[in-house]
Amino acid sequence: MVAIRKFCMILFILWSIIPYDATAQQKRIFGKVFNSSNLPMPGVNVQLKGTNIGTFTDPKGFFTLMVPDTKPVVLVASSVGYTSQEVDVTDNNGEVTITLREVETVLSDVVVVGYGTSRKKDLTGSVGSVGLSSIDKTPVFGTSQLLSGRVAGVQVTQTNSQPGASLTVRIRGTNSITSSSDPLYVIDGYAGADITALNPNDIASIDVLKDASATAIYGSRGANGVVIITTRRGSTGKKGVNFDVYTGVQRVANKLDMMNAQQYARFVNEAAPKTNPAYAVPYTDAQIDAMGKGTDWQDELFRSAQISNFNLGFNGGTADAKYYLSMNYFTQDGIIIGSNYKRGTLRFNLDNKISNQLKMGLSSQISYENQLQANVNTTGGSGGGTLLDALLSSPITPVYDSTGAYTFKNGPQPYAIEVGNPVAAANLNSDKNKNTRIFANVFGEWEPVKGLKLRSSFGGEYRNYRNDVFRPSTTYLGAQNNGYAQVVTNNNYNWLNENTITLDKKLGSGHVINAVAGFTYQEFKNASVTSTVTTLSTNNLLTDNLGIGTAADGSSTTRNALASFLGRLNYRLFERYLFTFTFRADGSSRFGVNNKWGYFPSGAIAWRVKDEAFLKNVEAISDLKVRASYGATGNQEIGSYLSQKQYTANSYVLNRARVSGFSPNNLPNPDLVWEATKALDAGFDLAILGGRVQITADYYDKKTTKLLFQVALPSTSGFSTMTQNIGSVQNKGIELAINTINIDQKNIKWSTSFNISANRNKILDLGAVPFQYTGNVSSNLFPGGRNSSILQVGRPIGEFYGYVFDGIWQTQDQINKSGTKQSVKPGDPIYKDLNGDSALDGTFDRTIIGHALPKFTYGFNSSLTVGHFNLFVLIQGVQGVDILNENKIEMENGVPYANKFAYVATDSWRGEGTSNKLPAVWSTYRRSLGVTSDMIENGSYLRFKTITLSYDLPLPRLTPVFKTASIYATAQNLITITDYSGYDPEVNSYSNTSGNYTSLNIDYNPYPNIKTYTVGMKLGF
Repeated sequence: MVAIRKFCMILFILWSIIPYDATAQQKRIFGKVFNSSNLPMPGVNVQLKGTNIGTFTDPKGFFTLMVPDTKPVVLVASSVGYTSQEVDVTDNNGEVTITLREVETVLSDVVVVGYGTSRKKDLTGSVGSVGLSSIDKTPVFGTSQLLSGRVAGVQVTQTNSQPGASLTVRIRGTNSITSSSDPLYVIDGYAGADITALNPNDIASIDVLKDASATAIYGSRGANGVVIITTRRGSTGKKGVNFDVYTGVQRVANKLDMMNAQQYARFVNEAAPKTNPAYAVPYTDAQIDAMGKGTDWQDELFRSAQISNFNLGFNGGTADAKYYLSMNYFTQDGIIIGSNYKRGTLRFNLDNKISNQLKMGLSSQISYENQLQANVNTTGGSGGGTLLDALLSSPITPVYDSTGAYTFKNGPQPYAIEVGNPVAAANLNSDKNKNTRIFANVFGEWEPVKGLKLRSSFGGEYRNYRNDVFRPSTTYLGAQNNGYAQVVTNNNYNWLNENTITLDKKLGSGHVINAVAGFTYQEFKNASVTSTVTTLSTNNLLTDNLGIGTAADGSSTTRNALASFLGRLNYRLFERYLFTFTFRADGSSRFGVNNKWGYFPSGAIAWRVKDEAFLKNVEAISDLKVRASYGATGNQEIGSYLSQKQYTANSYVLNRARVSGFSPNNLPNPDLVWEATKALDAGFDLAILGGRVQITADYYDKKTTKLLFQVALPSTSGFSTMTQNIGSVQNKGIELAINTINIDQKNIKWSTSFNISANRNKILDLGAVPFQYTGNVSSNLFPGGRNSSILQVGRPIGEFYGYVFDGIWQTQDQINKSGTKQSVKPGDPIYKDLNGDSALDGTFDRTIIGHALPKFTYGFNSSLTVGHFNLFVLIQGVQGVDILNENKIEMENGVPYANKFAYVATDSWRGEGTSNKLPAVWSTYRRSLGVTSDMIENGSYLRFKTITLSYDLPLPRLTPVFKTASIYATAQNLITITDYSGYDPEVNSYSNTSGNYTSLNIDYNPYPNIKTYTVGMKLGF
């Protein structure tokens, strides 16, 4: 071994002294490398182009290199975080000076802000950008998915995985209680745009405005943050065709472990005499032994479902005209039979230079959606959901009877519950949505003198929606009304006109201003008609003829408008001191005559510390900026006529004749105004190690006042509630984002991005009351109505409120000695008597038992390139959050003869000492109380959201036909680490709509999450 090492050392020494070309003359090149600040750069790699001859600069930036005296002689200088520089030294006999400039980083990227753009280094507000380059080879099903785990302070939740379902997006917490907390979406400058049918392949950039300085330019719609989306456009001198395709399979991410036929039969035998002493034990041991596992209704309902996407894009242009055209078709079958989604989009963007001073442009899209929804509890429904029925159904009952027809009910009476056949419901019931959307926005921009631009735009969105619901009388749901059919049509449009003037001018040495002022006007109209029929004479016509049953019709039309004046001034002093002042005045038809106009100012300052003399020579710090802002924004997302007197139509019989009339429907509030949010933000942007590490951190404090509430009224008023502005909510938190370039070599590149945010929500005021019960739960579980949560001054939104579980009553003697006044028996759960009066009282014995808002959220993504291969990984997580699992009531000890979780067969109380965690199978005491702590589970999770392995084909060696070509394989939601026992911790059975904004993290079987495996290809011509 020693001899081998000596031999290798000799070879190494010989190799190092052998000239690159033994026959060539040598010459010495010496020089020095500087950065853009004229400071020497140590450790720079200086290499003779096309060879392995190279060296590194010393601590003072000097280098010396022996090279062949041939022609040409070109040196390449490179360093991480800097643009490589080539220098021709063929005829150079003196010292070579090389200057490297920093790579454009996140601190110098151009981002889109309201009514303009800005270098990020010049921003005074908090703006997050979604890096799209790392996900070019990753399939994305919807636009909101692009935000997941990628921007600090932005939480994206897929609470419902129904094909075509939207995601819930929250920026810096929940600002409102009864109004929407969704952000404002702006697409190509069009405020309030619908992103539902936007093709993700068309997106060029996404910027998220988070603080008041950035969002105040949108006034009464900026309180929840603003997401600005810019779509792709053509490029001068470049003609290209891009084709993307992927296909794959989806599977349910998790199944619930339910009783099989034998376990269920033994459970029924045990429960029957406890439920009713007159009931005989239904199954003999011999019958049970012959059953086997029976029907797995989840397996019957779930399937492996296909997903596919096809995208074709064209772009090109001349110096005067540029175009972008794309066509997309996306189809997704649901993992529940009878559900799917199809979307087709056509986008055309055009930019035309009329003259050196005048240009015009167009952004447009046409889309069509066809969605077939599974009937699951995505609105927290009371019962009848297909997935819920699959869990409740007896595994003894087959899918089909002996004739091949669907079995109709869940087994023989009285040992059965009234649910239908889930497979029949999924295949025979239908719920179809059809959406046609048309969007167009045209603009003209005139620059009469350099630095002064006048811009005007006009655009509109039109949406035609139709929903067809059909329940034949042959299914359990349809049999309740002898057949049911409903058609809902909705025509929605809005148009927007914006007019702005922008001045960008340098005023002497060190003074630069950018000012924008403008006027906008936007109008919305929505018209809907609903037709419902029951008692159908035939099931053959579906919803094609609503004249075959007993009809009930209704219609409504709403309008609202928003007029606005806006202005912003950016002032840069010596490129180091940055100031921003913003103002917007909004006039909305939604609010009272006494408060039609609202005013939203903001101000921000920033200091580019790196450019100061005391920090300029600190090489370790590439860039540093500190900033602070304060401003006001609003939230106007309420109904259109709540400030005005409304009437409802009435029909009654008078003198044996049908008479129609109108009566007041509400108590108007002429003082109604939007919710107002005032926000403070302080943060810094830092780049170190030559831009290799980039850090952004923020602290914010937002206070939302004048919350829009339905306040209870005395019955003597003739009305139950009135909309008023009362109460306030605070959100404050911290955000941290770290982007790193870990390796930057020719054949190996590795970059990572990490973000984490913590938000603390607090209710500051609820008007005249210290607390208010809120949050919906299933009326199927809790007849008579219950609430899931409480709003309490000094506490956050989304706190679960109920009784505290404290074990199981073991014996009657224990019950007697306790002195409890509760009507309980051995096997029932114990709940803590918090006030010590031996009774269980809803006023004094309920308390906070869980939290629906997370303590913090985080995301991490990594992009590793080795040669032609790239591995992209996105991890996303939520920590410190609870879930109200209503299934634990239903499937642990709810309806006696419904199927149960498998562990109920072994872990339930069966006598003294058998269990202190799970009640007896026949106990319904927990169900009678409402929300209890034994229904609350930890919903924290860490999820490998996306893993993509791609390969860039070696071009043009392989083929000269393509400019780019790559293939990839992706797994989504592959691994989820969680303690939650339900289908998925990213869950809510209540949709993100009015009336449900405080119904958070409730699991009663919505559409479960999916794992997706796809393969795809991208080709560029």
